[in-house]
Amino acid sequence: MGALDTAKEIVRIGSTAGLSKDVVDLLEKKSVLLAEQVATLEREKAELKSENARLKAEIAQLHQQLHDAEPAGFVESDGLLWKRTASGFDRRPYCPTCASHPVMMEFPPRSKEMWVCPANHTFDYDSKPPNV
Repeated sequence: MGALDTAKEIVRIGSTAGLSKDVVDLLEKKSVLLAEQVATLEREKAELKSENARLKAEIAQLHQQLHDAEPAGFVESDGLLWKRTASGFDRRPYCPTCASHPVMMEFPPRSKEMWVCPANHTFDYDSKPPNV
């Protein structure tokens, strides 16, 4: 039995139990108030469930963004990202500025004056992987 049914039952019992008219009227007013409060609580419950679901989805999205942003297997040294390999590090660094961390190339070719990524971020060629 729900709260609204309970409130109606209170009025029914009060009216059939030989109570005076003013007591019955008071019980009826109280039951209406109780029904309004229950309706308000049900509405708030639905809003909270909706908000909870929205926040869970947002948390999942933020976790995914955090996972995607982490340069897994990279170590920062001299401002560049160096990818770990079984025998140490890749011979070319990765761009720390670009979100996708593309591999950097020597520029100009064969002179090895600087590292440059496809988005033209440049770093000193003398940058070396960490001594780990």
